[in-house]
Amino acid sequence: MWRIAQLQSQHEACLAIIQDIQTRSACIADRPSAVEITLMLARLTGILRIHLALEDEILYPALRKSSDPHVAAIGERAWREMGGLADIFLDFIDRWKRADALLANQARFRSESDTVFKALAQRIDMEHREVYPLAEHSKATRAA
Repeated sequence: MWRIAQLQSQHEACLAIIQDIQTRSACIADRPSAVEITLMLARLTGILRIHLALEDEILYPALRKSSDPHVAAIGERAWREMGGLADIFLDFIDRWKRADALLANQARFRSESDTVFKALAQRIDMEHREVYPLAEHSKATRAA
């Protein structure tokens, strides 16, 4: 299904940006390097806004409404477990969208980004292992 392939592609793009941010944030030497990280955060945010909208408005509602109780239960569980991640991510971005904030507290940025990026990686892993295979074989998503 094209939507699943699109979602997987967005995951790959997000993970690549996250890896780049983590590498560059090991030592934020000057303002231009901090600006570069904020630009990567903005790119990541753009991809995730589209991605989460597709999942929250199409994928998860279709799974949760499935006539197959197993599909509906997994869709509901995954949606509930990951529902707050968008807000956590946006709060994180709001704190670190300025280069000055990165330069002023690099250690805190690295710590917070490790936590948020780990949560994103866990969601991606769960979706690849459970949700997407289920969605590809579910009548619910084909009808969506």
